[in-house]
Amino acid sequence: LSTRPELQDCPQAGAALVRLRPGARLKPQFGAAPSLQCHLPLRADPGARMSVGNQTLSWHTGQALVVDHTFIRQEWHNGVRGENQVLQVSFCHPCERGQQHHYPGIACSEPRSKI
Repeated sequence: LSTRPELQDCPQAGAALVRLRPGARLKPQFGAAPSLQCHLPLRADPGARMSVGNQTLSWHTGQALVVDHTFIRQEWHNGVRGENQVLQVSFCHPCERGQQHHYPGIACSEPRSKI
């Protein structure tokens, strides 16, 4: 990951391996800066879920989910056996001024001024 230029220029970049056992629950959380988070399930257990904003999502092994890190999210595992293992990679939003040059062709709207 450290060789990716869009991650080198991103102060929010990071990666973590999250393991949820049956009965586990992560407290609701959200990121302060505009950023995205990719969830790549290495082992998805049917009892594990995640909510982002008002949507509930489930993981499927090998299928990545990208979520806006600024929405409230939480994760839980209501299964009775098996672990849920997810590689989570955080990176800057492509519309941040310092990131736009990494994503040519992405249309970003200008932020509205506060009056």
